Amino acid sequence: MTSPEKWQSWLASRNRFFSDPTGFLSITTIAWLDENLQEVTGVSGQWYVVGDTIWVKNSNSGDHSWKVTEDTEIDFDGIKVELAIRNNQLVVRPRDPNSEMLKSFDSVITFEYDPNFMVKAKLIPFDAPKEMLVGTVVEGMTVGYVSPGALEFELAGQTFRLTAFDKVGSQDLVIIYKDATSGISSYGTGRSVTASHQEDDSYLIDFNFSGNFPCSYTDFATCPIAPVENRLPISIEAGEKKPLYRNTVSGVVSQVHQ
Repeated sequence: MTSPEKWQSWLASRNRFFSDPTGFLSITTIAWLDENLQEVTGVSGQWYVVGDTIWVKNSNSGDHSWKVTEDTEIDFDGIKVELAIRNNQLVVRPRDPNSEMLKSFDSVITFEYDPNFMVKAKLIPFDAPKEMLVGTVVEGMTVGYVSPGALEFELAGQTFRLTAFDKVGSQDLVIIYKDATSGISSYGTGRSVTASHQEDDSYLIDFNFSGNFPCSYTDFATCPIAPVENRLPISIEAGEKKPLYRNTVSGVVSQVHQ
């Protein structure tokens, strides 16, 4: 079972995650590279791609290249710089511990803990696990998940089903969902929550542990959005709320009245 004490521990871990000096809130931009030379905000030089290799010329330390077959981080211009593959395209994301977005972060904002949002669910399995493509905040980009089926539960006197996804290395499942608070008091593209596997093969969903994806804080991430079938018509006033600020190409802006 979950508890307010475990919830407080979870909040502390969420604050550590978002306050990481090389985490998502330290990202100053995302540059989608091609064969054309381009400048990348936050680092020196002109960046471009040849095949699976990222090149930079005329940087503060000269010319460099890195073959990129998986996400990696390098030390460059005194900061961490992420080299990654997204949507079959190579990208660069500088991570500056002195970024304005990171400085603006105080702590995650949440609804009050409410035990009424802890429910028991049963898995309604598919005939066989399905590979599913889930959309992201980047137009045309999808992320692949494996779903064993839908979790069915009762909440506020109604019965709901949410498609669930495998969690690597665990019997638990992950749900990405929207609800009536999405885009108002919580972030618009959805939140995620873990469904904990129980000894009787049921699942415990505590919506108080609903967390935001990094995209709730920054334009420079590529997070998934909730599948259409995972949009609840009721308000889940539990878990993380919409952050106060957001990092954009125009700088750090308020999200309070958006």
